[in-house]
Amino acid sequence: MGEVNPSGPVPIDSIFIYRPDKRAEVWRFLFYMVLHAGWLHLLFNLLVQVLVGLPLEMVHGSLRIGVVYMAGVLAGSLGTSVFDTDVYLVGASGGVYALLAAHLANVLLNYNNMEFGIVRLIGIFIVASADVGFAIYDRYASEQLGPPVSYVAHLTGALAGLTIGLLVLKNFEQKLHEQLMWWVALGVYAACTIFAILFNVSNPEP
Repeated sequence: MGEVNPSGPVPIDSIFIYRPDKRAEVWRFLFYMVLHAGWLHLLFNLLVQVLVGLPLEMVHGSLRIGVVYMAGVLAGSLGTSVFDTDVYLVGASGGVYALLAAHLANVLLNYNNMEFGIVRLIGIFIVASADVGFAIYDRYASEQLGPPVSYVAHLTGALAGLTIGLLVLKNFEQKLHEQLMWWVALGVYAACTIFAILFNVSNPEP
């Protein structure tokens, strides 16, 4: 693909990249996460996985955090296929934003047992806002040197991280209102996922 730079190149011919014209190849909805568009994209995702994902994994275990991460990856591609239908998708941003949002779920579930919970949320909000802002700018304001890359995966990945996080993360003080929150989270994620799958089945071509 040529010389690697901070934001490219995008490996558009890879069998793993999510492409709107190849939605029938269902593995692309997950395996796009192993590709990245440039070293800056890869570095950011790796740093967040280490700095955000590792602390969550130490508390909640590898399996729970793995479920959150993969739910974000799937939500990223499904959301892009519905709301940003003309773009290609690479990177682990859906999973990364699921980890970021899972911190919010962790605070909602275990606020009384956490130190500096609000400070953590503010830090995560700043990092996420800056990255989403850059992604939106890169999509609409900067010169496009290749096919457009979606930022919707960031947002839908975060939604998945919040809802699945509420479902699977450990709750050290179960309360009645949190049981209701569990069912709401399950309903939101299930409804969004089923809608996106049906949308793709009924609209095989972009």
